[in-house]
Amino acid sequence: MPVIVEMRLRADRAGYVPTTVQLHGLACALFEGEYSVSHDGQDKPFSVWPLIPVPDGWLLRAAWLSGGFPQSVLAACGQLRIGPKTCTVTDLALRPVSFTELAGGPPCGGVRLDFRSPAYFSQNGTRVVTPDPRLIAGSWRRRWNACAGPGPAIDDNQWRAVSQSLRLTEFDLRTQRRDTGYGRQQQGFTGTATLRVDKAASPEARAAFTGLARFAEFCGTGAQTTHGFGATAVALLPAIAGSPSEEMTTAPTA
Repeated sequence: MPVIVEMRLRADRAGYVPTTVQLHGLACALFEGEYSVSHDGQDKPFSVWPLIPVPDGWLLRAAWLSGGFPQSVLAACGQLRIGPKTCTVTDLALRPVSFTELAGGPPCGGVRLDFRSPAYFSQNGTRVVTPDPRLIAGSWRRRWNACAGPGPAIDDNQWRAVSQSLRLTEFDLRTQRRDTGYGRQQQGFTGTATLRVDKAASPEARAAFTGLARFAEFCGTGAQTTHGFGATAVALLPAIAGSPSEEMTTAPTA
């Protein structure tokens, strides 16, 4: 069951900016109970946003994506370490939701995405910094199918229908560099983008996309989401007038 975790951390952060490696280590400690950073973060069932500065420390926002919520999260409610800094956890909020709940509910007509940290994609060994709707939603689908377990998967036929119906209709994006944690900088895009589903898309395709879009807030977008890349805020948009889903919801009843 996906769970968004928010912790308020009190610490003296004067002049201190945690590195990508330290952020990833913090996320590993939170969800695995250890500071192991030698593994491939893409295979880990969690994501993390860059730390958000607050007056007395930081706000940590992360998400567990799979079943079996780790007890190490609750064990960390006293203190956490970020590199050399010891932080006191002063507040903890959990927001769980099941994959069935994400997949249910009324289908949307599109989504407005706010990329809070650089997003990029790893495609056939190449790093791609292009807001391609199929790469964006495809990264959500990959994490969904990897983490849903016995839950509802997005199969190839559903994905084909979704990917063929997506359009990038608006964007206000810029490139930004971020340390990868592996001795190099990586460009990605930040800012806002709007994806719309074609009016002719089937109800099944629209429903599958809506579930993926809801999941994006948990899993992030693109590569290295366990290192603070691709942090994504989501706002669902209503169907455009005349689309099949709107006709179904506004048709008069007998």
